[in-house]
Amino acid sequence: MAVLVTGACGWIGRAVCAFLAGKGIPVVGADLAEATGPWERFEGLDITQPLDFPAEGIDAVIHCAGYAHRPNETPEEQKMFYAVNRDGTRNMLDWCSRNGVGRFLYVGSIASYDWKAANGEPVDEDFPMLLETHYARSKYEGEQLVAGSGLDWRIVRLATVFGEGDRANFAKMAAAMKKRMFLVPGKGTARKSVLPVEVAAGLISEFALMDQVPHRLVNLALPEAPSLSEICAAYNEVCGFSAVPHVPLALLRVLGFGGDLAAKVLGRFPFTSNTLGKLTQTTEVSTTRMQACFPGMAFQPFSDCLASCKEYYISL
Repeated sequence: MAVLVTGACGWIGRAVCAFLAGKGIPVVGADLAEATGPWERFEGLDITQPLDFPAEGIDAVIHCAGYAHRPNETPEEQKMFYAVNRDGTRNMLDWCSRNGVGRFLYVGSIASYDWKAANGEPVDEDFPMLLETHYARSKYEGEQLVAGSGLDWRIVRLATVFGEGDRANFAKMAAAMKKRMFLVPGKGTARKSVLPVEVAAGLISEFALMDQVPHRLVNLALPEAPSLSEICAAYNEVCGFSAVPHVPLALLRVLGFGGDLAAKVLGRFPFTSNTLGKLTQTTEVSTTRMQACFPGMAFQPFSDCLASCKEYYISL
């Protein structure tokens, strides 16, 4: 069984390829530009265009390719979200249907959930969507195409991924903590579902390879959802960063309002009401389905997972 991995040169895609290759599974890497990696064959693909490339030996697709979220969505970025995340997924599904590739796993995101309606409680896969950003909407529309494709489909919604190679949320937070420029709003009780990149790669790969699955749509996250305060404390203990100060919410709301005004003038500003909202919003998913798909699987505590990649975050 050979597996085609789209977005193979990306952070998560490369980790998936490495996991599969480590299991002795033939990998076909696919991305915009060719690079060296743990694959037997590489296909240079622009998934925003109709696709025509050989399917010889390919039995399954793990679709990691995507246009990642941005802090501020420009009109050009909004177009790219739909071109890649929705239309690119459609093009991949069409290619699978034409070439008899029956299994398709889509890597989605927990960004689509209506976190405000969750009111701090964990959300399961059937929880309503909010789709307040074009990124979230485009990823969800990609999901809908996959679920209606008629293929042997699976969808995973990833929690916040961290680990070596990270350039997203945790990397930015670590860099800010090193410079003593990170603040915890209030008591920092908002809980965050998280997932180490190597664990994400293993779960994605194993889920794609299962002949039968108890659930087709699954959240992927560590069962433990640490609070923002606990995350910062772990960085403090594991990486040796200075303790992060806790700042009263009332003061931060005033600063956020000032940041909103500055952003209107400057285009962007590092701290706004939106930034504060993300820090104080619990984004915890239920992992009941995941654990049903992987019964008996043991997960390390968040702090131990962070310890395994501490040198990377210290180096930022």
